[in-house]
Amino acid sequence: MPQTTDDVKIHLPYPLFDTHFHAFVMKSRGLDAENILDLLFGTRLVGAVDVAVDETGFSERTALANRFEKVFLSAGIHPNSTSEEEGDWKNRFDILRRQAAHPSVAAIGETGLDFYRDHSSPERQEKAFRDQLELAAEFGKPIIIHNRNADERVLTLIKESPCRRGVFHCFSSGWETARRALDLGFYVSFAGNLTYKKTELLRDAAARIPSERILLETDAPFLSPQPVRGKLNHPGHIGHTLEALAQIRETDPTILAETTVKNAYDLFGRFA
Repeated sequence: MPQTTDDVKIHLPYPLFDTHFHAFVMKSRGLDAENILDLLFGTRLVGAVDVAVDETGFSERTALANRFEKVFLSAGIHPNSTSEEEGDWKNRFDILRRQAAHPSVAAIGETGLDFYRDHSSPERQEKAFRDQLELAAEFGKPIIIHNRNADERVLTLIKESPCRRGVFHCFSSGWETARRALDLGFYVSFAGNLTYKKTELLRDAAARIPSERILLETDAPFLSPQPVRGKLNHPGHIGHTLEALAQIRETDPTILAETTVKNAYDLFGRFA
């Protein structure tokens, strides 16, 4: 049975923008995504990007964006969804191109490389990633990068592409990777894993990102921050990550909240 809003714990001490969540994955895990969003937008959530993992369910996702003016959409195909078993890439990419043109779509992705899992071959992942980098450049929309155990290859493929605007989502690497992403024009987004123990390299990078390029996300329903770890995640938990980031950066959380909201609108807002 879906979780009711009476059961929802919220930690939004400041106005915040969740730059990466998955509404229909939340629903598949038993969270009442629409009612949760209705509750959160009535408090301090000022915006959120519902991020695609594949081309399915687009009509339902656009209905969500129509219901909530502060929900932006992406259109994209996750690297773990690019295997031959998922269907012919050319046909799928034609569908994705049509979705990318929709006025509710503010970004392309998530796309990138995942060399931690083997759901799809590196060759298939790289083809899909290259095509989506080209698509983002063609439409002038930012791209949402998934990078797992693939730092060097992800950076190389971006550098070889015309795409120079987007975000490394759920950043989990060190400062050198972050520096190179910044040099390519990208933002860096931090999720609940920043609050976990034994994340020294990640914390070092988080302390050094320029304030004008830093973003926050939940990746809901995944990666619940430490205070609610073990529970399904939702955008109302993003305040925990904000507070961890402010502590790492030794900065006022109120100012950091304002900065991350501005950055989110700078990256995504002009497409809404």
